[in-house]
Amino acid sequence: MRVVVIGGTGHIGTYLVPGLVEAGHEVAVVSRGSRRPYREDPRWHDVEMVVCDREAAEADGRFGAAVAALRPEGVVDLTCFTPAQAKQLVEALDGQHVVQTGSVWSYGPSEVVPTGEDAPKRPYGEYGVGKLAVEEYLMEQTRVRASVVHPGHISGPGWMPIGPAGNLDPAVLDALRADGSCLLPDRGLETVQHAHAEDVADLHHACLEQPESAVGESFNSVCTQALTLRGYAELVARHFGHEPRLEFAPWAEFAERAGPEAAGATLEHIGRSPHFSMDKARDLLGFTPKHGVTETVLEAIDAWVVAERS
Repeated sequence: MRVVVIGGTGHIGTYLVPGLVEAGHEVAVVSRGSRRPYREDPRWHDVEMVVCDREAAEADGRFGAAVAALRPEGVVDLTCFTPAQAKQLVEALDGQHVVQTGSVWSYGPSEVVPTGEDAPKRPYGEYGVGKLAVEEYLMEQTRVRASVVHPGHISGPGWMPIGPAGNLDPAVLDALRADGSCLLPDRGLETVQHAHAEDVADLHHACLEQPESAVGESFNSVCTQALTLRGYAELVARHFGHEPRLEFAPWAEFAERAGPEAAGATLEHIGRSPHFSMDKARDLLGFTPKHGVTETVLEAIDAWVVAERS
């Protein structure tokens, strides 16, 4: 199959593109050409690299036609955030299988956990609302065959994962490494649910190769377990040889001490109470994640420490 991957040098594409080549597919990657994949892999030498600034090409209506000109049989769109983007791409295609990257944020706050794909969706915030709108458009249109993959907090070597305080403040990891200390909101029982980038990539791949089961469907893509903030902080402290020294503060105090940027990120990540089910991918596609949540977060943290603190 000839597959075009849009945005293929980022978190997911780093794993997806070499995997598609290994499976015998002919692959073209459309990207701005401004960064390299996070992992070196000789299979990238067999990939057709197409430099295209999506935003600029969409602005003058060229992007969908540029993708169609690459003659894809399948398209993986890793960088679509609005229905207008999806529509411009779809209207230039004709019957191909499009696998689009959504987000678990398209659900909004969880009501019953683990949350399955049939749960009501009430997202908030521009990102989650946009991702749901894209999914709804794709499932309603009839020009292409569509599948949607909804990742959790994508994690892997090469970038910092969402940390035990629910944000990306490096000081949180530094303190846990130094002495096992960590400030958490309330009782630290809110959850975060990571997804290893390789597993997210593999689920996109599984959708492409099993269209009879994947077309017209959406799939969660997360580790099979979620972490409480408290459990996550204890895990990281002990990983670095310390007994946990956790401090709990009411939200207002936590927000003041963490600062507005970090506290805002924490609220975004815990406010949806994420804990999603992977049953549908298993039942329809025979897919289960390779990586457990403990392995996923510790692998990412260890790689970040080597890159940023060595």
